[in-house]
This record gives sequence, C-alpha cells and structure tokens, in this order.
Amino acid sequence: MIEQQCDQFLKNVSDLATFYLAAGASGKLIASLELPEGYELEMRMSNDFPLVATTVRQANDVTELYQRGEYERLNAYQAMVALCSLFEVFIAKLGESLGARAGSSIRIVSGRRKGVPIEIRNQTLCMVRAIHEKHSIDSQLNGDTAICWIYNFFLLRNIVVHEGGRLSATKRERLVAKWAEHPLDKRLVVNGNHIDDMVHYLRSHVGSFLYQCRP
Repeated sequence: MIEQQCDQFLKNVSDLATFYLAAGASGKLIASLELPEGYELEMRMSNDFPLVATTVRQANDVTELYQRGEYERLNAYQAMVALCSLFEVFIAKLGESLGARAGSSIRIVSGRRKGVPIEIRNQTLCMVRAIHEKHSIDSQLNGDTAICWIYNFFLLRNIVVHEGGRLSATKRERLVAKWAEHPLDKRLVVNGNHIDDMVHYLRSHVGSFLYQCRP
C-alpha cells in the first residue's frame, strides 16, 4: 500500500511537470505563430453551447498575455498550487492508511532559519512527523530541513492563493532563502527554476521515504 501510494504521487508530480512544460511551450508557440491573412486560431472552452454562450479566445489573446509576462506567471502559480495540493493529498491518504494521527504542531530547528526553533501548525507536516514516529521510519522527508523547505512551499502557495502573489512584511518574515529578500508589495516572481526545485525536492524526499519503508 505504501509503495503504491508513493509511486502514484511520484507519477502525479511527473505528469504535472509534463503539463507545466507543455503549457509553457504551447504559449510560446502560439505567440510566435504567423497566421495567414484573414485566418484566426479560435479556442473554445466548451463545445455544447453556441459561440455567444461560451468562452472563446483567439491567438492574439494568448500573444498579448504572453508578451506581458502574465502567461508564464499564471502557469508557474498554478503549478505551485497543484504541487502543494498533490503533496497534501498524498500525505493525508498515507496517514490514513498507516493509522497515524497528527498532532496540532511540531517544532523544528533548521539552518535555513538561523537555527532558531520554530513551531509549525501545518496539518500535513504534522502528519509527516506522526507517520515517521508511529512506524519508526527514518527518512530525509522527516528531517527538520526538509520540513522547513516544504513549509516554505506551502507559505508561497498561500501567498499566491490568498494574496494574489503579493508579499507583505508579515509574510516575508516567515520565508527562507532568497524569498525572504523579495521586494514587498510586489507579486512573487516564480519561474521554471523554482518549479523545477519543488518537483525535484518533493520527488527525492518521497523517494527517500519509500526506500526506507521497503524491506
């Protein structure tokens, strides 16, 4: 059961990475199209309604979005939100399968936070620790540094979802690495490098967890 759930999570992350890259490539391709005169590339959101009753976009709509930099921002934001959601669902199902019960908070000490102990009240990360403790599993996924980084992913996701990506002083205090230096009141700049970091970090640490669980 553990192996199946881990493998499914890894596949889901791989599929999401494929989708993110394909979406980026599609936007770039459409923005670079030179269509014959009088021809329009029409994209309909639904096919069971007349044109006046559905959402329709043309190639120039994509081009305009792409040239403003909004296409890449939206693609990256959606990928970040989806990655965090995939991990949350994975850990919730894993905890249920293993009969683990998460506490209300955990304390970590990480060099990423200058060695200052912090309390984390995130249900998913509390469940990560509960799973390891209940079944005496020793994997990198339960390390304070890993917990710190994944918590940072969640904080970034929350800023995207609840603040439209705009960073306040209060939120910035809780971030680590270069994110803690991001300009205030400006939208988070998330690009392919950041999504790639998240993909590899989650895959490698879940892979470590799976390795430690195998007999």
